[in-house]
This record gives sequence, C-alpha cells and structure tokens, in this order.
Amino acid sequence: MPPSNSSAESAAGRVLVVGAGAIGGLIAAKLAEAPGATILIAAQRPIERFTFTPLGGEPAEPDVTVVREPSELPGPPGLSWVVVATKTYDVGGVGRWLGRPAVAGATVVVAQNGVGHHERLAPFVDPGRIVPALVTYGAGRTGPGQVVHTLDGVLRVPAGPGGEGFAALAAPTSLKVEVVTDFAAAQWTKLAYNLVGNSISTITDLPVREIGRRPELRRIATALVDEARKVAATQSAALPADLAERMLDEFAAYPDTVRSSMWQDRQAGRPLEHDAISGAVARVARSHNIDAPFSQMATDLLETLSPVRAPAPPVPRAPST
Repeated sequence: MPPSNSSAESAAGRVLVVGAGAIGGLIAAKLAEAPGATILIAAQRPIERFTFTPLGGEPAEPDVTVVREPSELPGPPGLSWVVVATKTYDVGGVGRWLGRPAVAGATVVVAQNGVGHHERLAPFVDPGRIVPALVTYGAGRTGPGQVVHTLDGVLRVPAGPGGEGFAALAAPTSLKVEVVTDFAAAQWTKLAYNLVGNSISTITDLPVREIGRRPELRRIATALVDEARKVAATQSAALPADLAERMLDEFAAYPDTVRSSMWQDRQAGRPLEHDAISGAVARVARSHNIDAPFSQMATDLLETLSPVRAPAPPVPRAPST
C-alpha cells in the first residue's frame, strides 16, 4: 500500500532509503525510531516482512514502508531526505527515484563504499544537494528484508549544513552520526579499512578478525595500507603512519561472526565491489605514477572471483588548493 500523503506529517522526518540491503535496512530501521518519522525503503525485489535484529537483541518489525516503484512515493510536502545505500555498481538504478517530484528538494546522503560519491550521483542530482557518508556499522541479511546488526559503528558525514542536518535528523535515534571536519582523511581511512577487510576476507574466505590474527595476513594488510596512504596523500588526505597496526589490532578483537560485506556478496553470488575499493586505489595510483602492486593484485583476484563484471567508477579529482 502506498504511504500516507497527509500534509500534517513533518517533511523533516520523511526519508527514502534507496537500497534494501544490509546497510540500507539498518539505516532505515534506526531512523524509524524517531517519533513521527515516515521512513520508506526502496527495494528491487518483493519483501513480505521487513525485520531488523539489533545488536544483541531480538528480531522486530520497525515502522518502515517498503516501496517497489517511484509512483508509490508520497505527494506534497514530499521528502526531505534520500539515503542512497545501494552498491556502487547499482548506482544507475538510483536515477528513477531521484528524478521524481517527491524528492526534488531532498538532500541526498550517499552511504556507499569507495570515494567519488559526488561524481557517481552527478548525473541524477545537483551536487550541491549531495552529502557523502561513511558507514562503519556491520550488518548482514538472512533473507529478503531480514537485516541483522552485527557490529556497532558510526555514520560519518562532512561538516556543513547537509551533514549537520542529517546528524540532527538522527539525534533522536540510535543511529550514530558523526560530523567530521577533515572528511577527505576520514574517507580514505574508511577506504583503507575496506581495502584490507573486504579484499582479504573475500579472497581467503575467512572472518575479518583472522586478518589481524595471522602474521602472514598482517604483512599483506600492512602493504595494502601503505599503498592506500601514498595514494591518499595525492588527494590531500594525510593518513596516520600507525593506521595499519591500529586497524589490524581492531580486527583481531572482532567476534568470529563478523564477515565483510564483500564476502557476503560472494556467498550470495552477487557482483563484488572491488572496482570501488582496491580498484579505486590502483587507478588513482596509476594516474599519479605510484606503484600499487598489492592493490592491483587484489583487484585482479577479486575480478576473477566476481560473478559479474561491474563498471569502474570514475577516478576522483584531487581537491583544488
């Protein structure tokens, strides 16, 4: 059934989450905790029941409305927020939602892996309305519309009206939103985490914590982080020298139930996001004549494992100084 079009509803709490995967489901479920909020989630496939299992809790059905077609979006006053939580290679399907009158004035939060958030969404929405977001939460799906929270985390957004507005939206809920001033460093730090955690766990078919516990994997991970640090510096992002050590110690403390999103995609037979992670590091490295053999090897191995070839995202431009 289409959501209510009542004009009495507050536009500030009218949110569309595009992408009914693990992270999209987690964000939708947590935002639905806000009193009076209207939360919609756009799904490609039918979902009979949307359930969310919080960390250490029991499954529940949050007040989230599943929509399958843009025609189901509400009328005036429309939506104030859209959260894009699709895989990077699925971004082409986002346009049919962003082109609707209901989202014409909405701020678009792009909660995806990789870098180049603005470039990916530029064909569909004014870049001035885009807020890139970095998600460190862990989540998984046990079935269509069945989301399980597996690891606590945070959603980081850049300082400015959009990021601060989204933090205010999430304030009454358990969704932790952190506003950061050096977003470039935060973005490349997250990419380094994904480069190691997603790539190695998927190639080796191991839980993420094993990357921090096995000496041979720690050596490979350290080499990957070193490459990411060199590439990040070309994008005006200074990553700390001890990043690899801190990351790997953090991974080693994870429970053995924590699996990377890319590993989950491989198990489900879905395309892998390597182009947006190791591929992004390798491409930017080439454009700056930096050797990144470990990142390229990870990309090649994951390309072999991926059941479907996903298009490469654009190389992000270095910020002007």
